Amino acid sequence: MSIYRQVRRASPDNVHDFSFQRTEKRALPVAGEWLARRKARPCEVLLATTARWYVGLPVDVQPQLLRATFPRIANSLAAGWHDRDTTRRYFDDLFTDRRGGRRGFPTDVLDELHRLKTFHEALNPAGNDIWRCAT
Repeated sequence: MSIYRQVRRASPDNVHDFSFQRTEKRALPVAGEWLARRKARPCEVLLATTARWYVGLPVDVQPQLLRATFPRIANSLAAGWHDRDTTRRYFDDLFTDRRGGRRGFPTDVLDELHRLKTFHEALNPAGNDIWRCAT
């Protein structure tokens, strides 16, 4: 069989060729279903890289409740931990309600986040880094 062989195709308007007849259109999903299919689901499971990051932290800084309650946030913190600016922006987003109507974190988790932020700032002081200040 040659790959250059021409296949006889009937025109879409040919009502006698049943293999090419147009079928009825499928109903579109309801807006909520479509949006749910379109959005990627965040990872609600603690990743292996996050577990390694967690073990590498000092015991008094390890966010135990955050890891158990909000693994998605722990995954995001672990992913950007080595980039000072990304992690600082992420902490700012966590502590600031820009959308309005957020419930906020439980106080224990909030304490862990503040302790973690303080530790991260101690590891990565702002200093006089001219190149970072210019952005």
